[in-house]
Amino acid sequence: AKLASLFGLFQAEPEGNESFKFTAPKQPKKLPSGLGSPSQKQVPPPTTPALLLAVAVHAFHFVNGQYMKHGKLGAAILGNYVNKEYKILLYGSQQKQIASARIHNGFILMIQPGNYAAFYDDQQQSWSLKFDSEDARIDFFKKVSTTLIIICISYDSLDNLIGV
Repeated sequence: AKLASLFGLFQAEPEGNESFKFTAPKQPKKLPSGLGSPSQKQVPPPTTPALLLAVAVHAFHFVNGQYMKHGKLGAAILGNYVNKEYKILLYGSQQKQIASARIHNGFILMIQPGNYAAFYDDQQQSWSLKFDSEDARIDFFKKVSTTLIIICISYDSLDNLIGV
């Protein structure tokens, strides 16, 4: 009788306590497209750059024909993959910005002997960085090279690369 009542074959008198009866949940109503719940809305991609790599370096700034020592600074590579915007940031204590260089398809990071690398910042000032180790210099170079590849590769340039 109870099984039959589930399928509506006949109505039986309710038995037992009504508070223990199971009531199936109702299906949520579908909203027109574009009116999803706030948790379903697409979040715009982040526009703030992420820290990709940070290392300590001894920095030298080329002024009046000679390199002036700036002492130990932080050298960070910041980037935003979505916008393809990357830069090198030299900073001192308290994250005070000393110099900044946007990494673009014409950017050159020159590897030099003795754990050095050099580049020009956004004001066309020459900087030379001495890394604490060969590994630190290689990691920095790899990260800059990777960002250059990301920046330079587009579908058009891929077509040219493969001859389509």
